[in-house]
Amino acid sequence: MKAFVLAGGLGTRLKPRFGDLPKPLAPLGGRPFLARQLEWLRSRGISRAVILAGYGAEQVREALGDGAAFGVALEYSIEDEPLGTGGALKLAERFVEGPSLVVNGDTIGDADPWRLERDRWEHVALGAVALYHVDDASARGRVELAGGLVSRFVEKDPEHRGAAWVNGGQYVFAPGLWAALPAGASSLERDVLPGIAASGRLLGCECAGRFWDIGTPEDFARAEREMTA
Repeated sequence: MKAFVLAGGLGTRLKPRFGDLPKPLAPLGGRPFLARQLEWLRSRGISRAVILAGYGAEQVREALGDGAAFGVALEYSIEDEPLGTGGALKLAERFVEGPSLVVNGDTIGDADPWRLERDRWEHVALGAVALYHVDDASARGRVELAGGLVSRFVEKDPEHRGAAWVNGGQYVFAPGLWAALPAGASSLERDVLPGIAASGRLLGCECAGRFWDIGTPEDFARAEREMTA
């Protein structure tokens, strides 16, 4: 199974700390976040990946090279203009060979990609998303399930109180996903996944363990504290 790493983010909210450095290269414990993510892929038995880069693509390529240092053979799909997560995946369609792991370039979690793919295949689903349980979901979008399938995605709701299952930014998809991606710019999360969920073809896999993202200064500080202890 090949991985597709969404690494084109601008990192606007981290700019005061890291300047113009691409968000996926933000140093966590002195090492680029993407380096840690590639090591995570290798530890899960994933040996090939496509880096979907945009902003700062040459910096990303220079930092990662061909992936040999991380034990993961890398290819690159580089967008000339911002396409969003859905558009970046559509642009990389030529690299698809079969069921694919898709991960956000600013997220790491304890999910087992092979379990996600097994569950997706057994349920004849188009995709499966790794879900993580958080005690306070007020600052995150949450995911609602019905019979193991994602019934809907709920945007961030500051008035929400209590725990919930949230999207960990880790997915497996059958090749048919790429037919569902529109041409041009789009958001996988906002424009594509809700429709797949509405059709009853998106499995929600409740994962034990933790996940980290670095999308906000608060989340980055938590990841830095917990992942480099």
